[in-house]
Amino acid sequence: MELPAKVLVYSPVLNLNGTAGTLVDVRGGGSYELRLVSQGKVHAVLLPVAGTGLVFADPEPEVQEVSNIER
Repeated sequence: MELPAKVLVYSPVLNLNGTAGTLVDVRGGGSYELRLVSQGKVHAVLLPVAGTGLVFADPEPEVQEVSNIER
């Protein structure tokens, strides 16, 4: 995973339900450092890893299944 990364944030702490943001860092103390837009301005936010869900905005690349490999 490369940072910064565009994410959707789910967190009851700030009542976020799929809010677009940017994940900047995962801190050793158990928090995510995010950038969120509020009232037209970008704000730095720290949210606890426990209780916060992140969904990466960019989908995973499709992987083609290979079925003729000898094992």
